[in-house]
Amino acid sequence: MKVWTDIFNGPHVHFFQHLSNFVDEVHFTARQYYPIPQLLRLYKINARVIGSHGGKDLYRKLLVSSERVLLLAKYIKRQNVDLVIHKHSVEAARVAWGLDLPSISFVDNELMVPQNMLVCPLSHVLIAPIAIDQYVLRNFTPSHVSILQFDGVSEVANVYQHEADERVLKKLNLRTDRPIIVFRGEPILAAYSSRNGLEGALIKSIQTALPDAQIVRIGREGEEGSYNFRVFDARSLFRFADIVISGGGTMAREAALLSTNAITYFERPLAVDRYLIGKSMLQTFPGKEIFTVDWKKEVRRKTRRRPLSDFEHPFELLARAEKLVRLQTRTH
Repeated sequence: MKVWTDIFNGPHVHFFQHLSNFVDEVHFTARQYYPIPQLLRLYKINARVIGSHGGKDLYRKLLVSSERVLLLAKYIKRQNVDLVIHKHSVEAARVAWGLDLPSISFVDNELMVPQNMLVCPLSHVLIAPIAIDQYVLRNFTPSHVSILQFDGVSEVANVYQHEADERVLKKLNLRTDRPIIVFRGEPILAAYSSRNGLEGALIKSIQTALPDAQIVRIGREGEEGSYNFRVFDARSLFRFADIVISGGGTMAREAALLSTNAITYFERPLAVDRYLIGKSMLQTFPGKEIFTVDWKKEVRRKTRRRPLSDFEHPFELLARAEKLVRLQTRTH
C-alpha cells in the first residue's frame, strides 16, 4: 500500500519522521514554510515541496491554500496513491476527498476548530489521544467518520527512537556547567491564541533570577535561536536543558517525554497538556501566572522519569484504521 503524507507544519516533521517503520511505502509532500524544508534536509526526508503558507492575512491564506489544493491535486493524481495519512492538513484532506482517496487524520488540538471542521468531515478515520473526550471530537466530526483513540500523546511519535546528539551543545556554544534554558514563545499567529506577547518580559524575569543562565530562544518562524543559528535538532537540546519553557505545547510535551523539566504558559491548556500534567510530567502556569514561578527553585527541580513504553504510540492504531478504511470503502 502506497501512503501519501503531507507535512503541513514544522512539528509534523518530527511526528512523521519514522512513519515508514509502520507502513509499506510513504510518499511525502510538504509546503514552503520555514523551517519545514530545512528540517527535511536535516533529517534526510525525501519530500516534494509544493505550495506555501499564506501568512497573516485571511484573504491571502484562502488564496494560497486554494492554489495549493490545485497543485497537490495535479501532482497526487499521477502518484498512484492508495491511502492518505496526515495531521491537520486542510489541503491534503480536500485533495484526498476530491480524488476519492481514503484518508486517516491525526488530530490532537481541540482548539483548532476551523481546521478541524475542514479536515475531520473529509476523513474516513480519525486518530486522536484518549485525553480528548469523544463528544468534543464529535463536535466537528460527523458520525460516518470512525474515531480511534490511543493512550498517549502525539509527541510519543516525535521522540520515538530519538538519540541525543551532544554536538548540539558545541553548535550553540553552550556549557553544561551553567543552566541551559530553552524558550519558545506563544503561537501568536494561531486563531486560538490571545496574542498577549509575554515573551520579552518573561525572558527578562528569568535573566534577573538566573543571571548565569544560557537562554536559547526558538522562534515561532522556525527552530532558530537568538543568535541566528541554523536549524538544529531541538530534541537533542531538550535532553541537555535544565528547563524547557513554551507558550505553546509541542516542544513542552516533547521535553516532558524526554524527562526534562517542562513548563507551558499557554493560556488555554489542551487536553493533552492536562493529560501529562496529571502524570506529573508537565507543569502549566497559564498566561501571567508564569511570572509567579521561582526560577531559582525551578532550575534545580528533579523531573519524574517515565519510559515511553508506558504510552501508546499513535501509529500503533494505523493497522486498525486501515481495516476500517477498507470496510468503509467496500460499503460505499
